[in-house]
Amino acid sequence: MADNKPAFKRLNSKIIHNGEYINLRQDELFKEEKHLSTRDVIEHVGSIVAVPYEIIDQKVYVYMVKQWRNPVDEWLLEFPAGTLNDHEDPNKAVKRELQEEIGMVPQDIKLWSPFYVAPGWCTEKIYCFFVTNLKSSKLESDIDEEIYIERLELSKIHQMIKDKKIVDLKTITSFYVFKEFLSESMSPNLFN
Repeated sequence: MADNKPAFKRLNSKIIHNGEYINLRQDELFKEEKHLSTRDVIEHVGSIVAVPYEIIDQKVYVYMVKQWRNPVDEWLLEFPAGTLNDHEDPNKAVKRELQEEIGMVPQDIKLWSPFYVAPGWCTEKIYCFFVTNLKSSKLESDIDEEIYIERLELSKIHQMIKDKKIVDLKTITSFYVFKEFLSESMSPNLFN
């Protein structure tokens, strides 16, 4: 059974590339003084994802953004998200990102939990927030973002995931956790 001790020793780590938000690190892994492997690791500063929602006439609506994602060369439908700026507090980052991406700032913010994106090769930790009581407050979007805002009824999201119209994992994860959060904390009539 695993305890809290590391399973391997990480020796001879070196930074291969220094970027604005990520670094590429190469680690030498050892066990009992024997070299096991060399692993590449992406060091990431961290990020946030937010599920902005409103309840109107017993229906839950969420705001999503459709944006071009250069690394995968596709338009993706996602919950608003973004990278932390220079050791930024995630609670401040969620407000900034929502102002940039959907032109609103939340008055009620609940941190669900941080989660790791791909802990086998990346240190990125995403802080997942559920936010509501949204007020108009627009900040300028990042220069490399072209964003289209969509307000969707929550009940439609599951089918969009099944139909592969939503393929972003942070969005899918956040959706199912948010749905559970709502079922535990809100009126059951919201899902009828």
